[in-house]
Amino acid sequence: MVVDMAKKDEFDDWDDMFDEFFKDFGIDIKSLNNRFMRIWNRILNDPNITSSEPYVYGFTYRIGSDGKPIFQEFGNVPGITRGVRPIERGVREPITDINDDDKKVYLTFELPGVSKESIDLKISEYNITLNVDEDQRKYYKSIDFDYKLKPETAVAKFNNGLLDVTVEKATSKESGGRKVSIQ
Repeated sequence: MVVDMAKKDEFDDWDDMFDEFFKDFGIDIKSLNNRFMRIWNRILNDPNITSSEPYVYGFTYRIGSDGKPIFQEFGNVPGITRGVRPIERGVREPITDINDDDKKVYLTFELPGVSKESIDLKISEYNITLNVDEDQRKYYKSIDFDYKLKPETAVAKFNNGLLDVTVEKATSKESGGRKVSIQ
């Protein structure tokens, strides 16, 4: 089964409205839609992908502290994320909000239906990894950072299905190295 993107239908005016809306945010909705169609066509036509579970795909869009747009994908669709560990069957990628300022990074993971005891959160100098493994719900997310974190400063609070994590960034003095005197 192949979806034909060239067909026009009665929703063209609706599509045009969304094109304009997303253009205001710097997103080319036609390219995004074509990407979705390629993903779904690959899933529908790949005999190796057999799952009775629903596929989830979505994205968040926000403006970062540097004023640049941040487009983040999430979901369990095989092969949508490049260079990332494939998500295991039955494992969901939680919706995640990431904000930072000069001193700290703030993360919120949406983890509905899990207990605090089942959350495994690991923080290293350049990565945060979340893993939840319960009978009915499984979540996984690994986030790499291009700046150094101070894992020992991490604070995590879980309430009503939301895990809030705050970690300090290492300053350039704490980022390693030492001053070398010139002789």
